[in-house]
Amino acid sequence: MGKLGDRIVARIRSGGAITFADYMEAALYDPEDGYYTTRASIGFDGDYVTSADLGPAFGKSLARGVSDLWSHMGRPAVWDLVEAGAGRGILMRDLLSALERERSDAVRGVRPAIVEVSPRMRGQQSLALEGRDLRWASVAHSLAPIKGVLFANEVLDAFPVHVLIRTPEGVREVFVGEQSGALVEVLRVPSQDLRWRVPESVPLGGRWETSPAAEGWVASLAGALVSGYVVFVDYGGEETDLLTRDGAGTIRGFAGHRLISDPLAEPGRHDLTASVDFTAIRRAAEGAGLRFAGSAMQREVLLALGIREATARPSIPIEQLRAASRRSAIDALLDPNGLGAFRVVCFAKDAPTESLRMFGATSATGSMR
Repeated sequence: MGKLGDRIVARIRSGGAITFADYMEAALYDPEDGYYTTRASIGFDGDYVTSADLGPAFGKSLARGVSDLWSHMGRPAVWDLVEAGAGRGILMRDLLSALERERSDAVRGVRPAIVEVSPRMRGQQSLALEGRDLRWASVAHSLAPIKGVLFANEVLDAFPVHVLIRTPEGVREVFVGEQSGALVEVLRVPSQDLRWRVPESVPLGGRWETSPAAEGWVASLAGALVSGYVVFVDYGGEETDLLTRDGAGTIRGFAGHRLISDPLAEPGRHDLTASVDFTAIRRAAEGAGLRFAGSAMQREVLLALGIREATARPSIPIEQLRAASRRSAIDALLDPNGLGAFRVVCFAKDAPTESLRMFGATSATGSMR
């Protein structure tokens, strides 16, 4: 099971079963053996691929959206561009490069920063962004007051979740116990007052995941932002979307681009994730003072930001091959059964919420031609 698994077993033997949320927290963030702190591997040679790994098109498109938001803020001479959970730093690199090429007026006063808890990821980000004047912080509050745009691509899904099940005896929570040295699920009365979080339509035997940690983090971002926008990109859906799964649950593990069948097997050796409940995220954001500014599928947002803009066909064969590769990457970003189905959600604070280009509004002020 590995060192972390042995320590979790010892913890359970001495103190009793732990919530799945506590287990997921340890599996992902344990200082010595957690997946994100010691092993996280992103990209084609790693455990999973993000939109930024498919080439610069995603960052270039997002740069158009960011420059539009900057314009809506009144084009401040100095502004913050903050990425939370920046992975290998590729997205921030591509975004800044696109702004430098096409929006020199916006990039002139930008103050880029990254919020990152993983030392391993910080090291990779430093390599990708070498030579750039960047700030790092473990929490967004350290960068406050933030005035600008704060964005997070595939971060919300990595927060620990509590797993609740509707049983004939009422709502029960999944705890992680130990049996003959192996980690097993056990059902207990919910650890917190979580019963109200299970929608009535979850069927008997059905599972529902909830993440107070993700909601608290969103509230912390709202507290650090004085004015501007917060943009989340992630997989998941509204509560009504998640209910169509008939209580199947969404927790899954990834290693080497393959699904892990048992999330309790070999903690720390693989990624663990759950689909984001954007209804709960919106409730947390608005409760912390943010205003909803729009939501759409990644496919719709990238098309609105001009990811398919026509360019002249190159005449040199090698350039034709490169162009074909770029088109293939864009197809993957727009795939309605894959990355294109991710959601892009935007919130504002002391900034306009109307006519945002990423949600289909035409805006000359935000164009990058």
